[in-house]
Amino acid sequence: MQNHPYFIATKKVVLAHRGFTPPAENTLGAFAHAIDAGADYIETDVRATADSVAVLFHDEDLKRLTGSTLKIEHLTFDQIRQYIEVPKLEDALRKFPQMKFNLDIKSKDAILPTVKAIEKTSSHNRVLVSSFSNKRRVRTLTLLSRAVATSASGSIVIKAWVMSKVGIKLEGLMSGIGALQIPISMYGLRFDTGRFVKSVTDTGTFIHFWTINKESEMRRLMELGAHGIVTDKTDLAVKTLQKFK
Repeated sequence: MQNHPYFIATKKVVLAHRGFTPPAENTLGAFAHAIDAGADYIETDVRATADSVAVLFHDEDLKRLTGSTLKIEHLTFDQIRQYIEVPKLEDALRKFPQMKFNLDIKSKDAILPTVKAIEKTSSHNRVLVSSFSNKRRVRTLTLLSRAVATSASGSIVIKAWVMSKVGIKLEGLMSGIGALQIPISMYGLRFDTGRFVKSVTDTGTFIHFWTINKESEMRRLMELGAHGIVTDKTDLAVKTLQKFK
């Protein structure tokens, strides 16, 4: 587990997936909409532009949202803004100074710009740094001047599942890990079982499932022992999770 202010909560939490849309995903408007709907955290993605600006954008290129195959890493911030509204991480942290952000570092070149944005805004107590790549995650944590919250990368999640399956306790593996933020299943492995959830939560580590948009699934996962969900349906999740403690 990880003792960090980011994880202080008195209820089940809602992490708004890329904000709450409409408006468009990963925009300041989407984040404001999510906050108004009652989200506890903003879940978003970080990439870097050609001029080393940390921007909140999920995809490698602009194709899904604009039709263009141009890649984020090949465009300056000003060039990207000619195609689509993309916020800087620094601007989002300043715009919503009381909000907690869950940051998924999508590429190696985003590490240093992300660190700079966190440092410039002194946001260490209200950001979580994660990445599917454990190497990226650890590198980002190492470069920061103060500890931030972190969740397990994919390799740690898989190892935790295997250990749980054979009855090995997870305390050592979860040392320094504040949360597992996981899908219901991955690579044929099911993470939504009572045995796995209990083996993780017994260490004091939180579990957040993604991306959960059905009320029935929200209820089931809360009853299973999850601490929160990542969702596109922020308003529905807020209403549903308030019935759980």
